[in-house]
Amino acid sequence: MFNLLIVDDEKYSVAGITQGIDWTDLPIDNIYEAYSAKQAKELMNRVNVDLLISDIEMPGDNGIQLLEWTREQFPETETIFLTGHANFSYAQQAVHLGSYEYIVKPIDYEELKQVVGKALKEIGDKREARVYQETYRRYHDRWVQQKPLLIERFWQDLLSRRISSSPDTIDEAIHLYNLPLSSRQTILPILISVEQWNKELDTRDEEIMEYAIRNSAAEILLADGRGAVLQDRSGVNVALLYDGIYDEAGMERLRDRCRSMLEAAKRYFYCEISCYIGEGTELSRLPGSYRTLLELEQDNVADSNDVFMWSESAGRTVQQVIPFAPVDDWLVLFEAGNKQELLRRLEDTVKAMRERDATADMVDMLTTSIKHLLYRSFHRQGLPIHSGYAARVGIRSLSQFHAWAKQTLEEAFEAYHGQVPDTRAVIDRIHQFVAQHLMDVELKREDIAKHVFLNPAYLSRLYKKETGIALSDYIMHARVEKSKSLLSDTDRKVSDIAEAVGYTNLSHFAKLFRKIVGIGPKEYRQKFNK
Repeated sequence: MFNLLIVDDEKYSVAGITQGIDWTDLPIDNIYEAYSAKQAKELMNRVNVDLLISDIEMPGDNGIQLLEWTREQFPETETIFLTGHANFSYAQQAVHLGSYEYIVKPIDYEELKQVVGKALKEIGDKREARVYQETYRRYHDRWVQQKPLLIERFWQDLLSRRISSSPDTIDEAIHLYNLPLSSRQTILPILISVEQWNKELDTRDEEIMEYAIRNSAAEILLADGRGAVLQDRSGVNVALLYDGIYDEAGMERLRDRCRSMLEAAKRYFYCEISCYIGEGTELSRLPGSYRTLLELEQDNVADSNDVFMWSESAGRTVQQVIPFAPVDDWLVLFEAGNKQELLRRLEDTVKAMRERDATADMVDMLTTSIKHLLYRSFHRQGLPIHSGYAARVGIRSLSQFHAWAKQTLEEAFEAYHGQVPDTRAVIDRIHQFVAQHLMDVELKREDIAKHVFLNPAYLSRLYKKETGIALSDYIMHARVEKSKSLLSDTDRKVSDIAEAVGYTNLSHFAKLFRKIVGIGPKEYRQKFNK
């Protein structure tokens, strides 16, 4: 609805317009009257006026002067002029100032109503366009602010297979987030594994440091290239280089940049890291390639603080020998519970092996791959694996392999998904080891990882996922709990108790104790000593 203002020094002219025209079929809310430019200004300062209908020739300020003032104060108000003389100079000034229409008296009321109707429609269209622009600008600004988070979520969902990796789905997401990519783009992933903190940090401090590591990786690894550095849904830091095709010299430069990352992490971020450089992979196939890189990191227990190339380790993995049987994908299907698709892949592989005249070596390699798949899955979940699944021998033909693989996968599938993964057993072993080594000043995550046969970085993620706290926080609280017991149950010196729980610096121990317990060790002893 709109507001009109009629301005004329002749009251009967104003009354003729307001009362002589039936305005009810137009979207008009209020019609106001004024008998001079001064009255019109006063009224417009009080109420909103959408359309001004004014005589030009009035005592004092005339209509042209009123229009000049209106253009300055209320530029969105439209104006229709009325005059008793067809004065060309007036018409010129009215047009120059942006008047909507110029009507010569005596007024044809029907003509005026039609002009007002058109004017109100244009005012409404402009208002809708203005609202749209304001809404668009507001949400566009918000979208620009949130775009980095949205892009990170896209990569997280793609890497974790929460969205389809089909080219069409990826192209839609790329268009939505305005990414400089296509589904055929070659991406090179670099996994950044935080292996050891060289300074005692709580969970919040570790998260801040990992954020700093990602920022550093963006500067060092991306350099002047295109890409993104983020944390996947499992807490793994990863750099994605958009221009993922590198020749031998380019890969060596990339390795050097990774070595610079290792030095920066040690010098500035109190930790040691390793970088796992993947292969350039088409974007639609990136989730599978990334999973292989994660497996490389999780399986690496012996080496740390180094740069590892997927291309250098690929030749040592059985799965790569048989290109038509991507067993890493089978591992994902097995653990995800997709039995139907897993068995379909087996059938396709057997068919392909028949068509390619599979050799005994190829059958043996694929058999070993399936055994390795099962051992890896069951071991990672802390489940016992039945010797019958993977210890069978005597497979001499493709038909024997087919029968064995189908039966073994089905039996293993039921056993694996019919049990609750005993990650609690792993956690219990961690707690037992920590309890036995509380007095060790250097109680390292690497030592704990070796004890439970896990990669150190993977151990940290598993522990936090299962318990909700960081392993470093648990060790710190375990030491404090042990010291509380010694303070209340023994008369040993506070300094001796500090050493008994791994702290050689009494001041640091007392400060940490007060931070967690709320009072100092001496006060605690006085309060709770039995």
